[in-house]
Amino acid sequence: MRWMGITGGLVLVAVLAAGCNDGEGAAASDATTPTTVATATDTAETDAETETDAAALPAFCDLVTADQLAAAVGAAVTTSTGPFDACEFDQEDPRALSGSLGATDVQAGGGYESYQSGTKGALDSPVRHDLDGIGDAAYLDIGTVAGGENLQVAGGVLVGQVVYTLNLAQGVGLSEDELVATGEKLLRLMVEAG
Repeated sequence: MRWMGITGGLVLVAVLAAGCNDGEGAAASDATTPTTVATATDTAETDAETETDAAALPAFCDLVTADQLAAAVGAAVTTSTGPFDACEFDQEDPRALSGSLGATDVQAGGGYESYQSGTKGALDSPVRHDLDGIGDAAYLDIGTVAGGENLQVAGGVLVGQVVYTLNLAQGVGLSEDELVATGEKLLRLMVEAG
């Protein structure tokens, strides 16, 4: 079950990244259309700004320690950097809570609301938990994945035009309340570190 949740989270990240790349590709194709020198220059400036923004996204494995994650999760964890620089963590028991912390610029991908729609769509009948006092806006969606028994989490916190992303997977029957409490601690940790 753990791999189903992590795979679902990674698929979500890949879809969002592909959506962002489509927007960049459209700008690049506009630059190849013969129009004016000013349009080509504007496009080059936009591409440079996009590259700078992408480089500025927080890499959470560089910003938080395994001990900080363990304090939030309530158990020892190991970390590694995964796709799209997401900081992945897991425990010795593969069924225990594992997850990933990442970041994505939502300005090019349709905004915060579009991001929320995407995470909600990754879960079966998710329950939305809006969280107050974390970043500009924060939420957790909790539900099962692909008809599984155990609840999983997809969520994020908006900080400016960046969403700090959180995906949690587990196969040990953690309750919705336990997942909300842990998810909230992790989102707060990400905001403090970012």
